[in-house]
Amino acid sequence: MRWLVAIVYHPIMIIMIPVTLLLPLMMYSSAMNIVKFEIPVASAPFFGIAIISFLVYVATRSRFFGKPYRKITILLPLLQMCIYTSIAINIATVILNKWADEALYSKGWAIALALIGFVVIRLLMSLLYWKNPIVQREN
Repeated sequence: MRWLVAIVYHPIMIIMIPVTLLLPLMMYSSAMNIVKFEIPVASAPFFGIAIISFLVYVATRSRFFGKPYRKITILLPLLQMCIYTSIAINIATVILNKWADEALYSKGWAIALALIGFVVIRLLMSLLYWKNPIVQREN
């Protein structure tokens, strides 16, 4: 049964790896378009990030499904960092959308709040990798 699931899982992951690596760049361009043109974007891809996160979680937690991704040792941590960065940019996009759509606050405040949201997520990611390093420290 595992092999049948693997036949479906690995081709999906082969498609999702480049998408995950390019997702922060795509989301950054949409966030910059909000600031540049002052027009909200259609939606933020929370559902897509959740699916990608689940697939990376399965590869991280399962020895059977994660075996090909552990051969390239930097791949899973790189995918995790891209997901965290995408979440941070997604939160910034939501804040900027609120400004562009409903004018809840000024443009300066919207950019400042978006940057604060991005920095907070990046600090939490740094804390996560400080507590659970990719390479174990020798003590």
